[in-house]
Amino acid sequence: MEANNGANGTKNTRKIISLGLILFTVTAVTGLILGFVHEITAGPIQKTQERLKTEALSGAMPEADAFSLLEVASGSDAIVKDVQEAKGKGATVGYCVTVTPKGYAGPIEIVVGITADGAVRAIRILNQSETPGLGAKAPLPPFSGQFDNKKVDKLTVVKAPPSAPDQVQAISGATITSTAVTDGVNTALDYWKKNLAGGGSR
Repeated sequence: MEANNGANGTKNTRKIISLGLILFTVTAVTGLILGFVHEITAGPIQKTQERLKTEALSGAMPEADAFSLLEVASGSDAIVKDVQEAKGKGATVGYCVTVTPKGYAGPIEIVVGITADGAVRAIRILNQSETPGLGAKAPLPPFSGQFDNKKVDKLTVVKAPPSAPDQVQAISGATITSTAVTDGVNTALDYWKKNLAGGGSR
């Protein structure tokens, strides 16, 4: 009986080792495949992201033909991610401030074009994960187009059609998203006033 128990124990040990080796092999092979896929896709993904960012910059500041990355001023709001100086024919025509306010379902990445005299030229929403059919409508012209050429100190969200230049009508059923985008634009404007008004970061 003891001999049988010993044989069974040895058989079980071998089975465990065999299963462990199989699991290790599968894990290693999977890791190699994932690594290979990442190497293959990383380049195209990065190029796509760069292209979309370039398109967003051009859309937010259409008068510009070149953009240069500026250092974000220390102590600025955490949602300010980067700032680009926009130049047209060699002269500074404004700035593009990228902000990421918190929306209903997560951060919303927005490029805000601000002219040299402090007007919102236009905005472009780069990334968002808002509710389809509601907040996901934020990038569309009926909402985002309301920010075009706004020269005000601060924008506010209203549910009815705007009755003043500083008002933006919310997307129906998506007040949180609408407010988040507007807050992001206000943050970009505030950054411009504190750091860029007058022609450069300081």
